[in-house]
This record gives sequence, structure tokens and C-alpha cells, in this order.
Amino acid sequence: MALCFSPIGDTIFATPAIRALRYNLPQAKIVILANQSAVEVFKDNPYQIEVLACADQWDLLKKLVEIRKHSFDLAVGLSQIGGFFTRFCGTPFRSDFISIEGKEWSGSVVQLCLEVIAQVGLAVNTYDTEFWVTDLQQRKADCFLAEVTDKLRKPLVAIHCGGHYFARKRWPVLSFIRLIAAIFEETAYQVMLVGGKEDLESAALIKSVIPEVIDGTGRFSLGETAALLNRCRLLIANDSGPLHLGAAIGVPTIGLFGPTNPEQFFPYRHPLHRYIYKKISCSPCYRFRGGPWQYLPRCSKAYCMEAIKVEEVLCLVRDKALNGVNTLVEVTGDR
Repeated sequence: MALCFSPIGDTIFATPAIRALRYNLPQAKIVILANQSAVEVFKDNPYQIEVLACADQWDLLKKLVEIRKHSFDLAVGLSQIGGFFTRFCGTPFRSDFISIEGKEWSGSVVQLCLEVIAQVGLAVNTYDTEFWVTDLQQRKADCFLAEVTDKLRKPLVAIHCGGHYFARKRWPVLSFIRLIAAIFEETAYQVMLVGGKEDLESAALIKSVIPEVIDGTGRFSLGETAALLNRCRLLIANDSGPLHLGAAIGVPTIGLFGPTNPEQFFPYRHPLHRYIYKKISCSPCYRFRGGPWQYLPRCSKAYCMEAIKVEEVLCLVRDKALNGVNTLVEVTGDR
């Protein structure tokens, strides 16, 4: 039994641990109990792992009662909240974030999830994150792109300008507008916006200023969005679900970081992935182990994100092949 109640990005970080469970326990019945965003990540997994969705806290309690009837041998918590509920699964063995010594974790979240697996003596095979796109999802994405064929004479760059949780992790929309305008002016790329319904307002503002962008915001499921990203040469995004979705399917990425520490939240070793991080005096302020509800302190302004310059991002975009190692562009200074 695995419990995962996380946003999309953190859930994707748990996919190597889920793969390791199946690798170590090929004959076991494995069930993931998850919130809706985690279900969207796991539902098409190829490992014959059942996924149970929890609609709310009352549904969670009902499912925990049912789980206890099945006498599972092991419960692993792959999120902060999921770790709290492992103790209610009625299993003789459990492992979770809470049981790992220390209140702060300095490594990546991928490593933390794998440490949960290693704590119970299971081997860890690889660190690579995963996401699984179905043929139907890819066909729907390709049909959408076929509708805008006249705009696809250039290779695609995807941009995610929003983020469902923690608005202070977002680069200003005005900066995205300036970046997109420069991409059209200076490169051979066509720009496509991606994101969920919560990103519609930002996407509409960008579209009103630069009407030639392709807007796929709020129109597709998570799997269909991944299918769109499959057709892109590059993804530029804040530290958010779509950034980690793109990396999981192998799309080159440029991640924009401020409140969060890329050493924890950008675990990608492949040279295709780069990030920009302005470590000013108060960053990173996000505390992953700080509690299940409030991770970011109050802040009147996202100074760390506003410190990222359009030209810095554009320099990485110009490097079409993205050949080097993960690049840290860091400026230390006060507000």
C-alpha cells in the first residue's frame, strides 16, 4: 500500500519509488491511495498497480477502513500527508517521510521518496521520473496540432506561465510576454502555451498582446498535455507540475526558480535540463518538511522571481541543442 497526496510535480517525484516497489515485489498486490492530482499521474502506469482516488477527507477515512480489511503487509507514505496516514493502514511494516530522521531534507524529493523504499530493505534501481502517455492521448494532441498546421512551420517551444499552488513561485506574466516576443523575433521557434484552467487568465493576457501564440491552456487533461509536450523541442516553466511533467517524458526544460531550492526540486541529471535560480538573501524560503499546509512564509513581493531577467532565459533558449550540464545562473544579493 502506497499513500501519495501531493500536487502534480511532487507526485511525479514519487514515480521512481513506485517503480522500485514493483521491481522488488513483482508478485505483490500494490495499491496507491491518492488525491485527484496524484491519480492523474499514476492512473495509466504500466506496472499493474491499482490506484484509488480520495475525493475528500471523509472519503479518505472510508478507504482507510476498507484498506485495513485487506491486511496489507507494508504501507509507504510518499508525501507529507500520506506519511501521516500510514499508521492507520493496519500494516505490520510502514515507512514514510516522518520516520526518516531529521526535520529538514537537503537532497532531492526523488531521493527522499526512494529513501522511504530503502528504509524497509528494498533495492532502488533508477532515479528517473516517469509519466505514461496513452495512444488516445497522443492522437488527441496531434489532432489539435493538426488544426493549427499553418502555425507549425517552426519547431515548438512550450511555455507554462502559471502554477496552481503558491503564486510567489511564478515569474511575472509581463516577463513571459517579453520573453515570448523575443523568441518570435530572434529564433525559429513557434510558442505554445500550456497549463490548466487556473492558468487561463494569464494565458489570455499573453494571447491579447501576442496573438500568434498557440494557446493550449485549460483544454487538455494532464496526459494530453504531456502528449502535446511530446511534440515540443523545449519547455520553459516555473517550478510547477508542467515543468516536471515535461522532464518526465524527456522534453528539454528550462526551469525558473526562486522560493524553492533546485537541489531539492530539479533532480534531473540529463544535460537537456537547465534552470535559472537567483539565490537572494531570503531564498530559498520554501520548507518542504515544514508542514502539510503552510510551506511558504508570507512575502509582500516575489523578489527572487522578479530578479530573473528575460535576457538570461533567452540566452538558454538560443542554445537550441541545450548541450551542457545542468546550468545554475545565480546572483546573490538583497532585495
